[in-house]
Amino acid sequence: GLSQVLNAIGAGCRGSAGTTITNTDCPQLGSTRSVTISPVMAPFLPHFNLPNQPNNQYIYPHSQPTGGNWGQVRADQTISDDDSLFGRYTINEGAQTQPLNYAEFTRIRSSKDQFATVSESHIFSPSLLNTFRVSFSRITQKNEAGGQKLLGEEFWFVRGVPDFAAGLPIITIGGLTDWGPQTPAPNPYVKDTWTFSDDLFYTRGRHALKFGTLINRYKYQLEDNARLRGEARFPNLAGFLEGRLSNIVVVVPKRSMQRNYRHTIFGFYAQDDIRVRDNLTLNLGLRYEFSTEFQEKNGLATPIVDILKDDSITPGKTVFKNPTLRNFSPRFGFAWDVRGDGRTAIRGGFGLLYDVGNLAANLLRGIPNPPFTKQSSVPNPPPLTALPFAVPPGVAGKSLRGMDYNIQQPHMLQYNLTVERQLPGEMALTVAYVGSRGLNLMQTTEGNPTVPQILPDGRKYWTGNDPRINPHWNDYEMYTGSASSRYNSLQIQLLKRLSRGLQFQSSYTWSRTFNEPQDSGVGGEGAPMDPSNSKLDRGVAWFDVTHNWRVNAIYRLPDLIPAGGVAGTLLNGWGMSGILSLRTGYPVNPGLSSNRSRSNLLGGASIKDRPDLAPGVKVTDITQGVSRGCGTGGGSIPAGTPLGDRWRWFDPCAFTLGPVGFLGNAGRNILRGPGMANVDFSLLKDFPMRFLGESGRLEFRAEVFNVLNRVNFSDP
Repeated sequence: GLSQVLNAIGAGCRGSAGTTITNTDCPQLGSTRSVTISPVMAPFLPHFNLPNQPNNQYIYPHSQPTGGNWGQVRADQTISDDDSLFGRYTINEGAQTQPLNYAEFTRIRSSKDQFATVSESHIFSPSLLNTFRVSFSRITQKNEAGGQKLLGEEFWFVRGVPDFAAGLPIITIGGLTDWGPQTPAPNPYVKDTWTFSDDLFYTRGRHALKFGTLINRYKYQLEDNARLRGEARFPNLAGFLEGRLSNIVVVVPKRSMQRNYRHTIFGFYAQDDIRVRDNLTLNLGLRYEFSTEFQEKNGLATPIVDILKDDSITPGKTVFKNPTLRNFSPRFGFAWDVRGDGRTAIRGGFGLLYDVGNLAANLLRGIPNPPFTKQSSVPNPPPLTALPFAVPPGVAGKSLRGMDYNIQQPHMLQYNLTVERQLPGEMALTVAYVGSRGLNLMQTTEGNPTVPQILPDGRKYWTGNDPRINPHWNDYEMYTGSASSRYNSLQIQLLKRLSRGLQFQSSYTWSRTFNEPQDSGVGGEGAPMDPSNSKLDRGVAWFDVTHNWRVNAIYRLPDLIPAGGVAGTLLNGWGMSGILSLRTGYPVNPGLSSNRSRSNLLGGASIKDRPDLAPGVKVTDITQGVSRGCGTGGGSIPAGTPLGDRWRWFDPCAFTLGPVGFLGNAGRNILRGPGMANVDFSLLKDFPMRFLGESGRLEFRAEVFNVLNRVNFSDP
């Protein structure tokens, strides 16, 4: 059993339609003195669980039933001394029911994956070998929503959609836990891949040559039913009780949301490992890998070719212009045995790598576009007076999602330099610098931003009614290659090979990753606050870990008495092992619960602006020491409140709400969440089983995970 903790609506914040509630009875209203509960929202309140913990929190235990089956069969055939063949088939299927924020809503996930491979190797001569392989795989996944029809049709924000996708919306309330079923469900996904490859290995003198090709034919069957039930966002609890939306997204399909995409990737490579001297080897290689255009089988692709000018979608088969035709990828490496005695080696390498065939999720997000679907994102609509929600005619069907038609090819430069040294005691030390530079990385951004006013001091100011670059459309959730990254690291490893019953490995990495927000459409950091100013969102990546240390060790205890007999069987053959894991925390991005700047990026739905830093605040003091104190009434934080623990990890009083219409000045990912420390331990005992062979044995093993029982918290 697991526990789920929610920020719930307090008992003093409830009432029937027309009831007036003050912030004395309901501290969660914050600075709002009083609200009158809307007749539209009042029926929802009884279906939010009452708090059962202090500070208006609700906790409930839950289970996560999971089942899976896996099987594999393989056959090998030696045809002759020069020919060998093997075939393999693998199947893996599973299902899992995951709880969402509230026990009434679940995510039901299932998958069935199948893989078949046939490979043939032929030896033409002692210096010439060829391997040919063909394979087929089918990956099937499905997400379904549990509890979407928990309440009757009178609670639905959107009606007139297919029955399998109808039901309750997801309701987001600033400061509280989201309520409702999973948004993108059902969304079945099938991916078929045919793969053909051939690799030729040829040795001649000092040269070890490799040539090959890899061809992948992909077929995707996607279905995007996200947002068919609607996404309703309220700025805070007061807005929810009064029926004041900060944004609502409504999708109404005119035909099936299923799409069938096709494309083929061709890859060719040549590599030469040159033994320049007995102690120096060079690796020289070149790869060319490109993709055909993504094509929608039935002509249902919905790209917008020029977002700056076009007033209509260009439906057809082509999703976006092919950026892969110049994907020439050189590689270089070397290995140098410094003294020629095998004790000190220096290695290095460089490669230009292209990321192709990674866009299926982005294609999924591009389905709900006109003329086949109407997606509407409505910022700050009038207060709700009835359900379902009525989309104003001026914005109906004017919101877009999809790929940048002129997307650039994502690619990365990778480089490293390593020094290895053999040490006494069967040990080896490795010290390495590893770095990379990412360019044109995938990012979700606003493709049709609003145009703010530029004040005399250079600041941007949004009124909330600012025109967009292309007035024919509203927001455009665009997936494009506009992000970049830099990674630099020092990596140190100490390895002891097995001797006298002991072996261990210690690996430490000190690194830093800077980037702009990256998002592939299925997970990431969201969109930048200002698409025209990438520096504003440049900072450490959300996955950045400054210090990361791992140690694993295995020790076989020496035999205490001569082997044989009952005493020898019981006292000999013992061993133990363990893994120590230590790392610093991941970055945390401070954010507001609404689009306070009124920039209306992505319709104001997915953009959560950052706050201002309070005057005189140092970033290093936000998660350590004590709070400076702020607020009044039940929502106040007393000065001197300890920071850096599970009750108050960071100091909210270090931030302030900037003036409406402006972006906050707090940097991206400036906070750090808690680190992780864990020790796993194993104890094992061997019993000789000679009838299984000279080394036959039966092993009993006891494994204890997190043996010190340390609680590792996730990010706040």
